[in-house]
Amino acid sequence: MNRRIRSFHLTRPAASAAGLLLLSGLSNAVAQTGAATPRPPGTAHRAVMEAARSLGPVKMSTTNSGAPLLTGEMDGLTYGIFFSGCDARGENCEDMRLVSYWDEYPVQALNTWNRTKYVGRAYLDDDGTTLDLWVNLLGGLSTQQIVDVLEWWDVAVNDFSAYLKELK
Repeated sequence: MNRRIRSFHLTRPAASAAGLLLLSGLSNAVAQTGAATPRPPGTAHRAVMEAARSLGPVKMSTTNSGAPLLTGEMDGLTYGIFFSGCDARGENCEDMRLVSYWDEYPVQALNTWNRTKYVGRAYLDDDGTTLDLWVNLLGGLSTQQIVDVLEWWDVAVNDFSAYLKELK
């Protein structure tokens, strides 16, 4: 895939006073009724694993807490997908976090990446540099939506790898 991530700067439109009042009224109505909205079903880690196989080999395991964990490789680069908020079978997960780990790089370079790229957040942690992407799974994702997320992740990881090579 030769797509490049374009720089986007998302801005939030200023909320009008009427809009804020409307939102305030809605939250008050929900609070007064005490009715909890049922949570929509999420996405199963197995559906993500099936789609990830199109990028390369993928293995399924679990974290120390028993949550599903996928580890994969694409274009010679390794990554992981951590799931959270899943039911006991690892289905109906609330979110997933795609991660890739690197040696430590200067924080200024990571800040530049974060300012200029739309997909993939870079930061330093105790183990070095991390690139991640958080995805909300509530309501479930279609197979095509999962494939789209994974394709963007593939682009982000490859672009980040090339960016880090330029820094050396």
